[in-house]
Amino acid sequence: MHIRELGYVVVGSTDKEKWRQFATEVLGLMAIDAPDGRLHLKMDSRQFRFLILPAEQDGLIASGWELQDEPAFTAARDHLVAAGVAVEDGSAEDAAIRHVQAFFSFQDPVGNRHEVYWGPISDFGRFISPIGVSGFVTEGMGLGHVVLPAMGEFDAAHQFWTQVGGFGLSDILKISMAPGMPPMRIQFYHCNPRQHSLALAEMPSPAGCIHVMIEVNSLDEVGRALDRVSAHQVPVLMGLGRHVNDDMVSFYIFTPGGFALEYGWGGVVKDWTNHQAFETTLPSHWGHRLGG
Repeated sequence: MHIRELGYVVVGSTDKEKWRQFATEVLGLMAIDAPDGRLHLKMDSRQFRFLILPAEQDGLIASGWELQDEPAFTAARDHLVAAGVAVEDGSAEDAAIRHVQAFFSFQDPVGNRHEVYWGPISDFGRFISPIGVSGFVTEGMGLGHVVLPAMGEFDAAHQFWTQVGGFGLSDILKISMAPGMPPMRIQFYHCNPRQHSLALAEMPSPAGCIHVMIEVNSLDEVGRALDRVSAHQVPVLMGLGRHVNDDMVSFYIFTPGGFALEYGWGGVVKDWTNHQAFETTLPSHWGHRLGG
């Protein structure tokens, strides 16, 4: 299965107006109303990268993974079925909601829901940030990355994504979240030149997601976003810092979806032919302190 990128995320929301305000006034995304109470959050020429759906519970519904074309889509579906994965074909109506030609969904070994699609549909209208953010890094690398909970069947999830899903292992992190606690694993996986598009973490998450990362095109945009976070009193999970694995300068805030969002700049672009997977025992060169 040759996944190209994390194309979109589907998020359930009990109050889309919270997402609208958060996305436009803090993140600098465009918010576009869609039928039946849906909300599109746009960050480039795609119709959306975040699809907000009305729901009874806040949280991540699915991660959407893009394939090159219809033959790749058919091959990926056959590949998963042959591997014993239960696949559910998306209806034409649901494909239209996602602005894709076709998609199917499945659950990975730890229960995270994923959608695989081909043929994004967009009017390719310009991204114009309502607060002047100059742009986001998506071309050839997708929305950003998603970190998903992987409690209980971590090894099975790792095996699935590397042997069935076609991702490569980027690096390994083992850290203790508090003195006396055993180290937990976070492992990072790539499908394009972005250092990771997916990570699995031995952490629980009622929202079905640890965090989603989006990347701006300048360090100043990170600083301006921090000012907006302060002005809007958005809860901060971790303050500014620079990661060891992808060199990202970023901070983490809580979203209306109950999961975190990493807002960063400077992620390394990798040539995987010369990469050696490694393990680090510290996540950051500096910063990223809890609570800011």
